Amino acid sequence: MTRLGTAICFGVGASALIFLLDLARLTGAHPGWAGHLFLSGTFLGSLLAFLVVHLQFVPRTIGLSLLVIGAYLTADYGRMLFTAPFAEDRIAGQMWFYGWHVLCITLVAHIISVSYERLEWAQRS
Repeated sequence: MTRLGTAICFGVGASALIFLLDLARLTGAHPGWAGHLFLSGTFLGSLLAFLVVHLQFVPRTIGLSLLVIGAYLTADYGRMLFTAPFAEDRIAGQMWFYGWHVLCITLVAHIISVSYERLEWAQRS
């Protein structure tokens, strides 16, 4: 199996672990759509990792880390605004929903990216 295939298996495994332990719901995702995060994170995260894995490690890691942090902050801010006025703010609801999807996608891409780099370093030595 290639390094990228092995790294994708690590990313899918991490996504499945997040799904099985229900970590998304426990950390602030809505219980109604928290299960869908597994699917979007796995497929779109693998695609994103495939697209950025050819970039240098440091800029790729910084970019994906900033996306993960920004997506979580957006999702959490949207959750706070959405739940405060009894679910009347549609934009806040979309920030909550899409923020969580982007968070899971970039988190899986980040795990695949780091796994790919570690496997490359292991192969060199």
